[in-house]
Amino acid sequence: MEIKLAEKLNISQAEADRIWKALEEALVESIVEDPEFRLRGFGTFVTVNRPSQQIKHPVTGQIYDIPAYKAVDFRASARLRAAVNPELQIEEDND
Repeated sequence: MEIKLAEKLNISQAEADRIWKALEEALVESIVEDPEFRLRGFGTFVTVNRPSQQIKHPVTGQIYDIPAYKAVDFRASARLRAAVNPELQIEEDND
């Protein structure tokens, strides 16, 4: 990613790496602060609560308790879905 960033912005790879790390850090902070963080034209990151559950090992049959936890779901914008699936007629929304 840093190489593409350096090429598009016509900057050094070291500078692109510094920018990418700052963007990554800001993105993580934003997702932690806002349970539904929208990055326009890209998609929405949504923090969801996963309930605790018990799972069974398929070979041994042993039961494991998985505690409740928070996860991050991602919903791609129409623009991103259209870019990934150019053969489909996807209408762009206002993401």
